[in-house]
Amino acid sequence: MKRLAVLLLSLALAAAKAAPEPATILSGGPIITMDGASPETVEAIAVRGGKIIAVGTITSVAKAAGKHARRVDLRGRTLLPGFIDAHGHVSFVGQNAGMVQLQPPPVGGVDSIAKLQQAFRDWTLAQALPEGVPVVGNGFDDSQLVERRFPNRHDLDAVSETRPLMAIHVSGHFAVLNSAMLKLAGIGPATPDPIGGVIRREADGKTPDGVLEEAALFAALKILLPKNADAGIDALVAGERIYVANGITTAQDGRVMPESWPALEAAAKRGALPIDAVALVSFERDWPEALQAQIGKGYVGRLRIAGIKLTVDGSPQGRTAWLHDPVPIPPAGKGADYRGYPAIDLKLFNARLGEAAKNGWQVFVHVNGDEAMQALIDGVRANGLAGRRTIAIHSQVVRPEQLDAMKALDIQPSFFANHTWYWGDWHRDVALGPKRADFISPQATAWRIGLRPTAHNDSPVVPPDIMRLIWSSVNRRTQSGDILGPLERISVYQALQQVTINAALQIGEDGEKGSIAIGKKADFVLLDTNPLSADPMKLNEVKVLATIKDGSTVFGKVE
Repeated sequence: MKRLAVLLLSLALAAAKAAPEPATILSGGPIITMDGASPETVEAIAVRGGKIIAVGTITSVAKAAGKHARRVDLRGRTLLPGFIDAHGHVSFVGQNAGMVQLQPPPVGGVDSIAKLQQAFRDWTLAQALPEGVPVVGNGFDDSQLVERRFPNRHDLDAVSETRPLMAIHVSGHFAVLNSAMLKLAGIGPATPDPIGGVIRREADGKTPDGVLEEAALFAALKILLPKNADAGIDALVAGERIYVANGITTAQDGRVMPESWPALEAAAKRGALPIDAVALVSFERDWPEALQAQIGKGYVGRLRIAGIKLTVDGSPQGRTAWLHDPVPIPPAGKGADYRGYPAIDLKLFNARLGEAAKNGWQVFVHVNGDEAMQALIDGVRANGLAGRRTIAIHSQVVRPEQLDAMKALDIQPSFFANHTWYWGDWHRDVALGPKRADFISPQATAWRIGLRPTAHNDSPVVPPDIMRLIWSSVNRRTQSGDILGPLERISVYQALQQVTINAALQIGEDGEKGSIAIGKKADFVLLDTNPLSADPMKLNEVKVLATIKDGSTVFGKVE
C-alpha cells in the first residue's frame, strides 16, 4: 500500500511538472501590434513562458490560452511592443547618474558658466570627498550657456586648482579639464594633437586651454573606467533600470571598449540584467579572437554583441561633424572654410570595413556630416559590404542623392531625431544654416524611398525618453517653436515603427521582437494613452505605466 501511495505521488508530481504553466490573457484596451505597414489593433493576446502564444479576438485568444488562463484587464490603457533603443550608451547612462549634473534646460538648470562652477562646488561638498579625488560632470552645452562659449581650464581652476575636475560636453565629443586634471591625464604643451582629435591651445599656440575634442578625449576618459567589475556591473544595471522606466525592453551599449567588456559579460553571467542589452564593440581598437568569435551570435544572459562600431566624425552641435560645405559660424579660432574633420584615419576605417565583410559582421558607423556619410558610402561599396545592412548612426546631414545610394547599398539610417527639439534653433542659426537644418534627420524622405529608418536618443546625450523622441519625429518643433523642415515630419505610426519593428530589424532581431505576433518575445510597454489617437502635439505627455520583459513586469504595474 505504501509503495502504491509513493507511485501515485510520483505520477502526480510528474504530471504537474509536465503540464504547461497557465497562460495569461491581456485584454480590455487597445493593443497595437506594430505588425504591418499600417496600424492594426487587436482585442486580446495571450502569453506563456515569456512568449506570445495567441493574438486576435477575445474568443480566439481565450480558446488558444486554455481554461486555466489568468486574465488581466488593461482598463482602457494601451499596450505596444516594448521599445527598442536603436542607439544609446546604457552603461554611461548608469555612470552619468553618479556624476555632477551639468545639463541645461529643459533637462537641467545649468545655463551659465557660473552655474556650472556652482554645480561642481555643491556636488563636491555634498559628497564630502577627500581632497585630490577627481570629480567629473556631464552634460554642459555651450549652445545653451549665456556666454555661448566653452568653459576652459581657468573656469574650472576657479572651482579648484588642486582637485582634478572634468566637465563632459552634452554630445560626449568634448571635455573641459582643469589644470590638475590635465596633469593627471598627461596632457601638456608638448602633447601633440592625436589623429582625429584636437587639444585646444591658448594664445601662445602651445599651452592647452583645457578643451579636448574628439580623439583627444581618450587619455582623459580613462578616469571614467569602473574601478572594478562590480562598479561596471552596477553602472550597467543602473542604466537599464532608467531605461525600463521609459518603456525600453532592449537597450544598446553603443561603443564598448575592450577594458569595459568584462563588466558587461560578468553582469550577464550573473543574471543581473533586467532587459536585453545589445553591445557594439569599438573596432578602432583591437579585440581578442575569443571575443571576436561572439560578434553576431545570440544572447548569453540577456547580452549579445550585435556588431562592430566605427566613428567617422564628431558632433553637429559641437561643430566637429565632417561636412561637405563650411559651417555658417565657425568655432573660435577657425577660418571661414571650416567644415569639421574626420575622427578616424580613413585607411584604418576601410581596413576595418574589409575585416567586417570577411568575417560576416554587421557594421554600425557613427556619421553625422554628409562628408562622413560619403566616406561610409564609398567604404561600403569598396569593401564588399553592399547588401549587408550597415547601420548609419545619426545620419544628421545627408544629401538626397546619398539617401538613394544608401537604399541601393542597404545602409539603413538611425536618426538622432531629437536634435530638432534640443538643438534645432542652434543648427538653423549657427551650426548648419537654414537649408541643411531643414533637412536634418530626413525621416520622411527615407521612408518614401523605401529605407527602414529608426530614431534614437543617444542617451545620455539626452534622456532615454522615447515618447519625447516620437513627439520630435512627428512634429519637428524647436525650442523657439519653429518647425524645422515641415516636409520631413512623419506619421505617428511611422514614428512608433522606428522604435519597435524597425529597431528590431536593424539589429537582426525582428524575428523575435518589435511587434506583437505569435512566437515573439512577450516584451511590452503599457501607456496611459493611445498614441495613435492622441493629439500629436501632446505625444511627449504620454506616460509609460509599465514595462514587461519576457512576460514579467520589470517596471510599474499592469493590474
